[in-house]
Amino acid sequence: MKTFPFKYHKPSEYLDLFNPKNMFNFLLEELNPVYSISKTRAKIISIHLETKETKTLVLRVNKKGFRFQAGQYVPVTVEINGKRVTRYYSISSMPSEVNLRITIKRQKQGLVSNFVHESLQLGDFVELGEAQGSFVLPKALPGKFLFVAGGSGITPVYSILNTLQNQNYTGSVKLLYFSRTKEEIIFYSDLNSLREKFPTLAVEFILTDEDSLGFRTGFFTREMLLELVPDFSERLTYLCGPGTLQESVKSIIPKEKLISENFQPFLKTSTKREAKQVEVTLTKSHKTLLLNGEKNLLEELEDNGIYPQSGCRMGICHTCACTKKSGVVTNLQEGSESESGEETIQLCLSRAEENLELDI
Repeated sequence: MKTFPFKYHKPSEYLDLFNPKNMFNFLLEELNPVYSISKTRAKIISIHLETKETKTLVLRVNKKGFRFQAGQYVPVTVEINGKRVTRYYSISSMPSEVNLRITIKRQKQGLVSNFVHESLQLGDFVELGEAQGSFVLPKALPGKFLFVAGGSGITPVYSILNTLQNQNYTGSVKLLYFSRTKEEIIFYSDLNSLREKFPTLAVEFILTDEDSLGFRTGFFTREMLLELVPDFSERLTYLCGPGTLQESVKSIIPKEKLISENFQPFLKTSTKREAKQVEVTLTKSHKTLLLNGEKNLLEELEDNGIYPQSGCRMGICHTCACTKKSGVVTNLQEGSESESGEETIQLCLSRAEENLELDI
């Protein structure tokens, strides 16, 4: 059931409703949640459990012509306890399909992923932004591909593989898919079915945390690559997975032959350290907080009940970018400290080193 929006949203959002276009949108949404003249909204028409911790949502989008390329991701906005929260998820369906699919793995402290798994049901609605990302096929397809995926990094790869098969691609395709256990392999049955329809596709499932009959075990190494894909230097390689896998692959595959995407920030500096309390003043909100200085600023602010605009939480979308008026932060991705003056920072990649003023 839709709740009356004025109760939960910020004053600025309340004022926005007096904009004629927004007011019309509001009235349309009261008639039917899928109606909107400006927003892309989608109804959940099916939910599939891929693994114990991974679900696929099948979405019927309210606008014809929602466009994306295989391999792209989309911002998904849901309302949790009266707060609008946005996260980015890969699209697992093909552009040619009628309905959109996104596949979401539950994260231990993932606000939205846990909400998706515990609360979203058939018939609920989510809001979508425009599809984004450069992890897509080139216009001129090469004769050979190599895909390396780890964990939920298989999601955009799965969309690309289905698209290649749908286009009757006849070149050689190899997939190395790393998963901790057999039970955590996403799309296991679907990938086996796909290679039956796609004769030039070879799939190798590799388990990193257990031995299981019929599966290779181990982590990505040069020796493994040479054994499984001896002609890897002739292939255009797509890589999507956790930081450790990214680091291993990038140490072997040259940049010009590699297209990669990372769904977790690759941090040079750990987000956690010994507590070092810092005073953070939010100039727009007229609030001053005492943070522990243990994690990135976005997480620390959320821990204190402050929810700045945020998206991917890995430094890609820049939704959480804000102006630091004063103070020093560490950029966790680069491992470097900022100057003490005014500059733009990303909250998800910044850790407070001393007292700060933020224009939030």
